[in-house]
Parts: sequence; structure tokens; C-alpha cells
Amino acid sequence: MPSVGEVWKHLNFYTDGETGELLPKYLLVLSVRANGDVVYRLLTSREYNRVRDPAFYHDGDRPGYFLGIPQPNGSLNLPTWLDLREIEDDYDARDFASAIQRADLVPVCTIAHGILCPALHCAAYAQDTTRSQKDQIMLSRQALNCS
Repeated sequence: MPSVGEVWKHLNFYTDGETGELLPKYLLVLSVRANGDVVYRLLTSREYNRVRDPAFYHDGDRPGYFLGIPQPNGSLNLPTWLDLREIEDDYDARDFASAIQRADLVPVCTIAHGILCPALHCAAYAQDTTRSQKDQIMLSRQALNCS
């Protein structure tokens, strides 16, 4: 069962449009619902129109939260943003568990509390976050004693 703040690497998240190759994506667990479904957002190291300062940015076509370099000596060793664009459905608990069993999902690291708390706040109030997701993320902030 995943925990809030964990980063997971999904080894076969999307298909490359040119090659058809399955490519990985990193996701950050923002909350886990009572039924085990996972509220998450993707991570990206592609800057595009994202900003580093201020760390959270809700405007424009690439809203995000700048996490810094989560793992200077690991696989997340580039400047990284929490992508705050819409993810319509939470990750179903059974599907998440199956992906772990198939080794499609592997744990990578846990984001530090001092970075996670403001990232959760930013994600909760992002334009594309549903009301239900916002409420769930705010419950996670409360459980983590975020100020």
C-alpha cells in the first residue's frame, strides 16, 4: 500500500508516439483514500513554460510545483516539477496493487516533509484538482501536521 509523499516509477506508463515503445513516468502519491485508491500527480523534469520561483505556479498551460532535485544521487537527479494538470481518475487500489505485483510500479523515494507539505497545498488548490481530490489531499496535510 502506498503512502503519501512516496514517488513511484511506472515503467510502462505511456507509449512513445513515434516508436511505440512503452515509456516510464514518475508519480507522487498525494493521498490514499479509505478504499485504497491513490490520489496522485505526475512528475516531470521538462521545464517548458514552468517556473522555479515561485515554486508553485497555477497559471498558464503548465501549472506545477517545483520540487527541486528530489534525488541528487538517484534517478530523480534533475530539476523536477509536480505536474498539476488534470488527472481525471484516481489510481484504483486493485490496479495499483496489480502493477506492483507485475513490477510495473516500483518505489523510488519519499519526498521530504518540508517540500511535501507546500506541494500538497499547491496541488489541492490547483485548477484541475477535483473537489473530492482537494478534500482528500487536505486530509493528508492534516495527518502529516502540515502548517
